[in-house]
Order: sequence, then structure tokens, then C-alpha cells
Amino acid sequence: MKKPNQMSRRDLLHSAGVAAAAGALGSSGIWAAPQTSTSQEGGTAGGSPRALVLMCDRYHNQDYIRVSLDRLFKELGLPVEYTTNYYDLSARLLQPYQLFIAFRDEMIWPGGYSSGPAEEGSRQPQDGLENPGEFPAEVPEHWMTEEQGQAVSDFVRAGNGFYSMHNNASLSRSSQSHREVQGGVSLGHAPVRPFMVRVVNKKHPITEDVKDFMVTDEQCYATYDKDPGNILLHSDNLDGLISYETGYLRKTRGETTGSAPQSLGTSSISGWGHEFGKGRVVFTAMGHTNDAMWHPEYFKIQKNAVKWLLKST
Repeated sequence: MKKPNQMSRRDLLHSAGVAAAAGALGSSGIWAAPQTSTSQEGGTAGGSPRALVLMCDRYHNQDYIRVSLDRLFKELGLPVEYTTNYYDLSARLLQPYQLFIAFRDEMIWPGGYSSGPAEEGSRQPQDGLENPGEFPAEVPEHWMTEEQGQAVSDFVRAGNGFYSMHNNASLSRSSQSHREVQGGVSLGHAPVRPFMVRVVNKKHPITEDVKDFMVTDEQCYATYDKDPGNILLHSDNLDGLISYETGYLRKTRGETTGSAPQSLGTSSISGWGHEFGKGRVVFTAMGHTNDAMWHPEYFKIQKNAVKWLLKST
């Protein structure tokens, strides 16, 4: 017979199971609305600017993004909320916020994709499938509508801040309104490798006290449409590695499509900041890993960028 305050092993396992089930049920609607992280105990800081992060795609999981940005906003003392619901992006969603951070690319995969890498848009034999030829090709689609791109544009014009991070510059391929506010477009990236990030505008508040630095990351290539004076950062491959090439030829069922590879050289634009309407926009290209996100000099850039976007400098 058990004593009144004594629990058996079966009781403990049952209690743990109930708690786990409750946790699973409690998280079932986790993506229905932005998730809130705060830098202060007891809730979000009253009166502080609010930030929303749209994150996560096939190649960039939400865990490392959230871990990286939680640290950033904790040190800044600002509340931040997260969502993966790209389809919810709208003027209504953005209305309560003063800062919008986009950390995802332009692609969705309605037909699904394998767990392996996507080379030339199709499943690969190295995925370990016995019958890879029976699966449909992996075909990406753009998710952003022109209305969504206009919502971001209107948000910034009204006086708010937009921070486009890492792979988000590729989103400008799918919306002209988004490209107009962002100011440029991604051309692609080289494999993860070391490269130098150089500050080319040392007088901007975002690059204040920032030194040139080496980082191991995806060296992203982008083009910038606006005043070159707004460019803040360049990246340079200093190690004699193969220069990045854009364009490719794809052969499917005997037909060749695509464009011939074109070298983009060893140097690329890696960051800019400009005014847009009453608001501000920043793009920085680094960020494929926590290690890159937390490089001391790049972390300093991110802090300065958020302050500049919120006009708190």
C-alpha cells in the first residue's frame, strides 16, 4: 500500500505522458499566429517598438534563425515575434509593427521535395531511393504576390523599417514592388567558404566602429538598383577559389534549357541601407549559420542596423 504522498513509477510515467500530450496539444496552433519572444521578464516591453520576423524555407530552418535573432533582440532590449506563415504576409499583419525582418527565400515546393540537395531541380540518386525515377521532379514556385510586395512597400513608405537578411534578396525575383523597396536582387551564392567582408562606407551609422572581417559563409552575390553611395559592404574571395558563376544548362528528357554559366568574379555587394519614403531599408547578405550570424563584427552591424531602422540612433 502506497503512503499518501508517495507516487509509484507508473504514476510518474502517467503524469509525464499527460504533460507531454498537453504540450503537444498546446503547440498544435503554434504557427497560426506570430510567436513572441521577449527580452524582459513578465512580457513585452511596454511602449517598445515591435518587430516581426518572417523566417524559414527549405534551406534555412527556423531553429538557427530564431536562436540567432533572439540573442540580437535580447541584447537590444526589444521584443520580437516570429512567424513562418509566408501566406499571411499582408498590410494587416504588418500594421502593429515598426520593424519587419524577412529571412527566407522566394521558393515554395508544392509538389514536395526530397531530404537531399536539389541539383538541377530534380531528386538525386544519392537520396537513397530505390526508384528515384518514379518520383516527380522537384519544381519550385514563387510564393510572394504583387499585393504582398506592395504591402511591404507601403509599410516602409509609412515610416517603418525593413531588414532583409541573407537569402531574402532572392524574393525580389517574384515581385517588382518588393524589388523597388528592397533596392536589389540576389544573383545566387557560392558554396560555404571563407571570404573577406569589407566596409566600403565607414561614415554610415550601421558601419560605425565596424572593422573588415573574415567569415566562413555563403558568399552571396547581388545587384543594387539605387544610389551606389548606399552600398555599405562588399565581400571578396581572397583565397583563389573558383569565381562564382550564375546561369546553368538543364537537360530534361533530351531537351536543354537554361542559360550558359557566366562568371560573376570574386567580389560581390554584401550590404546596403537606404531611405524609402518615410522609412528605411537594410540588406545584409551574411547569415547561413549561427557562427556567421554571431561573428563579432557582423553582430555589431546587425545591432546598428536595427537601431538605424528604428531611428533610435
